[in-house]
Amino acid sequence: MRSRSLMMTVLTGACLAPVLAHAGWPFSTEGPTRGTPEFYEWRATDPVGARQEYKYGKVWPPRPRPVGPKQLPVHKYHAAHYWPYPYNCRDRASVNMYADTQVANGWLAATTFHEFHFDPVTHELNSSGQRHLQWLLTDVPPQFRQAYVSAPLDQSTGDRRVASIQAQAEVLVGAEAMLPVMIRTATPYGRPAHEIQMIHDGRIQNMLMPTIQYTSGSGGGGGGS
Repeated sequence: MRSRSLMMTVLTGACLAPVLAHAGWPFSTEGPTRGTPEFYEWRATDPVGARQEYKYGKVWPPRPRPVGPKQLPVHKYHAAHYWPYPYNCRDRASVNMYADTQVANGWLAATTFHEFHFDPVTHELNSSGQRHLQWLLTDVPPQFRQAYVSAPLDQSTGDRRVASIQAQAEVLVGAEAMLPVMIRTATPYGRPAHEIQMIHDGRIQNMLMPTIQYTSGSGGGGGGS
């Protein structure tokens, strides 16, 4: 009787074992089968470092940390061996993005035509504006070769200035070369040439005459007869 009860216990345990047991390696509860190439590719993007856990009503550690399963041992070795890859690639990409934005904004400011590039009455390009347009068509890299006009107070003035730039561009490079011209809100960073000339002239006119300070003193010279 005892052996029969023991047998029933073993059989019952054998029947319950597949239900209660947790499948480990080489099986996994989700995703590809553990140990296969697909499994390692699936886990290849796991972040490095300790994971943040919630225990005893607190978050450990309190600082932002990755969550989820830890890195696989072979991936930990890869991260330690090639550190700081791939984070250095992301750092370079972010720096290049900011640098490219600054370069684009610099060319945007440099290719903008302001009030002092136009005649105040006819709104045609003056000599300064013509030289600026010639520089834009010959020296500016093609990817930044676009003209901008600082937005005036009324739309008609802006349209006349845009038409003046386009007409002058056709004279310089021909009708087949189309130059995009757009109106944008902008403020010149520098000063007009006549203001710089006035400042220079005022500095010259108010400059003091150079003087050499002279002090008399008795010099001791040795000499004897």
